[in-house]
Amino acid sequence: MPDSTLKYDPTTPEGQAISRLFREVKSIEDGDGGWNGGDTVGLLCDFFIRLGIDVNRGDYQVDAVPPQAVSPEAAPDTVAELLAASEGFTTSGYPTGNEGFFYAESGDDGFTDFTLLTFPTASAARIRTAMSVLRAAGYTATGQAPTSPEAAVRTNRVDAGLLRALSHDATTAERATRTLQDAGFTQHPDTGDRAQVVSYSTPTPVIWRPGWVQIDVIAPRGTGRDACEEVARAIATTLTDSGWSVDVRGTETLHATPPTAEPAPIPSLEPVGEPELVPADVIASVHRVLDYNWATAQRDYDEQDPEGQEHHIVNDLNRIARHWGLCRV
Repeated sequence: MPDSTLKYDPTTPEGQAISRLFREVKSIEDGDGGWNGGDTVGLLCDFFIRLGIDVNRGDYQVDAVPPQAVSPEAAPDTVAELLAASEGFTTSGYPTGNEGFFYAESGDDGFTDFTLLTFPTASAARIRTAMSVLRAAGYTATGQAPTSPEAAVRTNRVDAGLLRALSHDATTAERATRTLQDAGFTQHPDTGDRAQVVSYSTPTPVIWRPGWVQIDVIAPRGTGRDACEEVARAIATTLTDSGWSVDVRGTETLHATPPTAEPAPIPSLEPVGEPELVPADVIASVHRVLDYNWATAQRDYDEQDPEGQEHHIVNDLNRIARHWGLCRV
């Protein structure tokens, strides 16, 4: 019998599901070796359903890390209700000077339905706040290009979407991008149809300063220098308030480095009970467990909020390391 070329383990529950799917497909195979499309789709849908996957939901459900938020549908009423519930925004009336006023309309680009939000008197800062609220709810919110160079009305396109969690080993550039997106800044697009809000380019590593990212402020044609400077200041403030170090290099360029992760606190606990003798092979296993999990657990700890850090497994790893007098602590 030839050696197996399988790239999965057929003895696991997942492996058995894959094997069963293949057998079912082979059972409906035509005489010429072809597979009927409709029958194959039916088998594939059943395969996913048996694994607990809802074929009518998005691909986010199979992510190793669940998304932070999945938006409702991007219907005008739903989007307007969400934004109007946030302080500083309203759909009621059109008071003079109320830059928080907006209205919502249906949009259709031939491929998908979306909502178009119009802000007759909103400032750039207020628009960024609106997009921050919408993105936190999982929507994809982007600024639209003005209808003319003289147009002052600001509009946002809102599509249903989701907010994915950053991985624990996300790069500095990815962390900078997420920080600014969460604050409502819009990444400058490759095409020119969405450039109403003065935006920033993708943060890129600065070669001569490892760990830094360079952020270039990009603006649509006709944007004045004052507007560029205002956005550069807003970006710098956003990063600084999040603990980043920012070096302003002229009007259009910022160099930023993320906050330094603080070491995990070492809990001072009173010993419980009398110490027990531990066999040498168990001690060796404890050492190997600590070596195996330490770096991953520490990185995940650094990404947590205070509540998450309080109950994190890294505290237990620290406690074990202290007990054995290891150099990890």
